[in-house]
Amino acid sequence: MVKKIIVKKIISDENIKNKEGEYFPESFYNKKDRYIIDYDCDVYTNSGKLLLKFRKNVIPPKYTDIALKAYLEASKKKHENRGAAAGELDRNKLANYIGTFVNKSKFRTGFYSSVSGKKSKQATSNLSKSNIIGFFDVPDRNLKGKGAPCRLTAFNRDNPELWKTGLPFIKKCNEQFKKLIPTNYKIQYDRAQQTPNFVIPGTAFSTITINYSWRTALHQDKGDLKEGFGNLIVIEDPNNKNTYNGSYIGFPQYGVCVDVRTGDFLAMDVHEWHCNTEFKKKTNKIFKDGFKDIDIKNNWHFNRLSMVMYLREKMIKCKNKSLWKNKLGGGKKNKQKDKHKYKNSNNKYKQKDKNIYNNENIETKILKYLPHEYIDYMNYHYGLFNDIKVNL
Repeated sequence: MVKKIIVKKIISDENIKNKEGEYFPESFYNKKDRYIIDYDCDVYTNSGKLLLKFRKNVIPPKYTDIALKAYLEASKKKHENRGAAAGELDRNKLANYIGTFVNKSKFRTGFYSSVSGKKSKQATSNLSKSNIIGFFDVPDRNLKGKGAPCRLTAFNRDNPELWKTGLPFIKKCNEQFKKLIPTNYKIQYDRAQQTPNFVIPGTAFSTITINYSWRTALHQDKGDLKEGFGNLIVIEDPNNKNTYNGSYIGFPQYGVCVDVRTGDFLAMDVHEWHCNTEFKKKTNKIFKDGFKDIDIKNNWHFNRLSMVMYLREKMIKCKNKSLWKNKLGGGKKNKQKDKHKYKNSNNKYKQKDKNIYNNENIETKILKYLPHEYIDYMNYHYGLFNDIKVNL
């Protein structure tokens, strides 16, 4: 039997907003008239608004196994663009090329690179093992404004076979969404079908955020369809021995959290303030198994893969086919223009190369001619320039 719970706000709207980017521990929910849910349950606010619906063991293992095969490795990659969800700025959670802060806020900052010495054109937040798959409605920021707004994510582009492998799992989750939240589902599905080239086939979703061992700080999801509903699934990685308790997804303003585990399905209002409680290790032994020191220090080594499925609200603009192409265009005229531009650019860099080889400090000269974003990326992922410092 499904239990029904009515909750009310225990924190004012003003006070909860001031807590953005902060964490709420499990102990916060272990009090009178607060809830830790690990059973079939529907939760409504005292104003009649649906907050969440939770069902245990409704996704069979054959589907969760498919998801592990398709998404596990991609979920482990670190990114630095999750803002408040990644928490207040913490040097222990920042990439090692982040130098002096510039215009620092609570959970995002500009910075000077500690490697190239240059001021970055992009702000950064704490690193997080959080990635997107499916389709997106914003240009790839690495293309500096020249990319197509309506596009595949990098995962889809680079892993078409894995994407195809995971589709039965996504469709199974879609079935639960349709069953539990039929009204919001129909709104979201009908909206999604208006841009069939940018929707996950047979579903109401365009995009999935995949996370690995990541405790989110207090935030509200942005960019997804407001009339839709969020869908959260958790799968425990059987090949990772770093098992856990905790990491409940909570709505602290209402004093309720949910323990989502493998096979469970949670439909949740992601536009309400939410965050995770802390991970609690089941054993004192830590199995490194390829995890780095930064992973262990920040509890990024537990075996929790989580996925949030949704429809991007502005995906509707992708009805305009002109947004499917690169802003430089794809015609012959533009190609010839780009070819000429490349030829001139190539000659320019050949001359620079001559200057480089005529100078004793070759490493410094090379760094001066490389884009500093590239230097930072190669340094962080491969340690390529760890021993070289440039002051410009």
